[in-house]
Amino acid sequence: MHYFFLEGYTLTGGLEVDLHEQDLNHAYRVLRLKPGDRVAVADALGKALSAVITVSEPQRVRVRLGDELPSTESPLNITLFQSLSRGEKMDLVIRQAVELGVKKIVPVAVSRSIPNLGGSKAEKKIRRWQNIARSAAAQCRRAFLPPVEQALDLKDTLVEFNRYRTLVPWEDESRISLSGALKQPCPEDKAVLLFIGPEGGFEKSEIEAIRDSGAQIIHLGPRIMRTETAATAVVAVIQAAWGDLGKEREI
Repeated sequence: MHYFFLEGYTLTGGLEVDLHEQDLNHAYRVLRLKPGDRVAVADALGKALSAVITVSEPQRVRVRLGDELPSTESPLNITLFQSLSRGEKMDLVIRQAVELGVKKIVPVAVSRSIPNLGGSKAEKKIRRWQNIARSAAAQCRRAFLPPVEQALDLKDTLVEFNRYRTLVPWEDESRISLSGALKQPCPEDKAVLLFIGPEGGFEKSEIEAIRDSGAQIIHLGPRIMRTETAATAVVAVIQAAWGDLGKEREI
């Protein structure tokens, strides 16, 4: 069943609505949806309904909403603070984080970040990344659309770390592993922050500031992972330990 988002709508059964303009080409020309075809429509806030196509034209695709669908959201509220990286690596991180159930993604500029964003370039990048998140959420059938927020610097992120359970992988950490950290009980509020470093790694002064903020520094074993690999691997392990990845599904 193909998924579409209708941000800004209050979705109720029996309502007829038009798909957003940005979805018209995909629905009409790529998927070639016809009246009578069944799809799903989500409000981007966590609610999705079944729907049936009633009009399919080049300039308009209309659906009639039906029953509410079961939630696919993780019980965890994971925020990914991802250090900026070059090329398509950020695209990959965002796409896979959304598929794994992350609730929010915050790009962060640290000393070794590539590139540093600013001005109109930053706005263009954020729009691109939000579109990637939207596509990934639709592909994996999430009714919630994770926001990609404006890029922050390290100082602005530190204030969040003493408020929530925060895990920060670092290659020079030797005492606490990811698996060791996850043997502790899941936070009662289900909120977890994950901060992934840049391609060149954190500087020691940055790690000291992160540690002083209340975050827990961990290691990921003997191998050094790329930043995009680390983000995906850690989110997956957190979801397996505390979330819904690999858990029995109700039928």
